[in-house]
Amino acid sequence: MSHPHTNAVAIMGATAIGKSDLAIRLAERIDGEIISMDSRQVYRGLDIGTGKVPHEDLQRVPHHLIDILDPSELNTAGTHLARALEAQEAIRARGRIPVFAGGTGLYFRVLFRGLIDVGVPDDELRDLRDTFATRSTTELYQELLRLDPERAASLSKNDRQRIVRSLEIYHHTGKSHTRYLAEGTGSASWQGLKIVLTMPRPMLRSRVAERTRQMFDDGWVDEVKVLLARGITLDAPAMNSLGYDVIARAILKGEDPMSTVDSIITRTQQYAKRQETFFRSEVDALWFDVSDPVAQHRIEQRVREHLGL
Repeated sequence: MSHPHTNAVAIMGATAIGKSDLAIRLAERIDGEIISMDSRQVYRGLDIGTGKVPHEDLQRVPHHLIDILDPSELNTAGTHLARALEAQEAIRARGRIPVFAGGTGLYFRVLFRGLIDVGVPDDELRDLRDTFATRSTTELYQELLRLDPERAASLSKNDRQRIVRSLEIYHHTGKSHTRYLAEGTGSASWQGLKIVLTMPRPMLRSRVAERTRQMFDDGWVDEVKVLLARGITLDAPAMNSLGYDVIARAILKGEDPMSTVDSIITRTQQYAKRQETFFRSEVDALWFDVSDPVAQHRIEQRVREHLGL
């Protein structure tokens, strides 16, 4: 039987690759509960565009950290980590297996390696923020992409708050945010099995395109209209979510939101590529090509071996 501190599984991978479906099927077979590691599915009202698990599937297996925040609330890596670890211990106390699943690389990074806290003196912080205030979010993102491409890959190009925070760390310390995360704090004790899902890139690009078009067919535009009608503004943390910002801007400008489909597909395909690049830094993870018909069986077999089942 495996040690209690190793009896957890992480299912990672790019958007649209099938993480949620696999995690549910796996959890059903190993008596597990799912802890979401998705930075956008935490928000209530963001269902279609985040690929949130349908209600009927949520009933199949207990899920944690989904629909826990309003769109105006900020969810940081630190707060998500604290909630995830709390959920993990509660699941273990019930004698069940925690299954972490999602595509937000930063959340997995702090889970595996611990969290850092870089304090920037107030006067320096004011100077940095005054400088950043004169520059567009696009310019700041390009700077982060040059200084810390791995961190940039984990963020939306419009997530100004997190982009600025990463640049603050770099300019204060001379070290990238990614390097600090890699160094960690030494406090992380997660030692479960890490699994990354992959598939040939042309196939993934096709799946992203198909899923994005289906989201529009399912009412994504109406979902964004409801958020705007509730008073959720473009600077709300949730509205940085991939696609939501583009659709919202089109609506507010009086343009046809359906004209944004192709640009959102392209952005999502680019994001999926960056996700895979990010996960490659987890050198001890096991990679499975889910285009292989027997991949699910192989994954379950490897999980059972790890858990001693």
